[in-house]
Amino acid sequence: GAHAGHGAHAGHGGAAMTGMLTPAELAELGAATGTAFDRLFLRLMIRHHEGALVMVRELLATPGAAREPVTFTFVSDVDTDQRAEIARMQQLLTRIP
Repeated sequence: GAHAGHGAHAGHGGAAMTGMLTPAELAELGAATGTAFDRLFLRLMIRHHEGALVMVRELLATPGAAREPVTFTFVSDVDTDQRAEIARMQQLLTRIP
C-alpha cells in the first residue's frame, strides 16, 4: 500500500531498509524550520538508528551469521554506538522548547 515504507516495518517485504526515511518524510523535514525542524530531525534520526538495532538483532538471530570474531565485534560496536546515539538524541529532544 501507500504506507508500505512507513514506520518500523519498512524493509520487511519492501525494498527500503529498516529505519530508512521515505521521500515524504524527507520532504516534510525539508519544509520544516526552527524547533519544528529540530524535533522532527531528532525523531526521524532516532527511528533511523533504531533500524540499525533491528538489523543487528536480525543478523545475530540468523544461524551462523556474524560468528567470526571481527564481524561479531563490529556488530556489537554498532549496537552499542547506536544505543548511545539514541539516548543522546532523546536527551536533546527533551531540551527543545
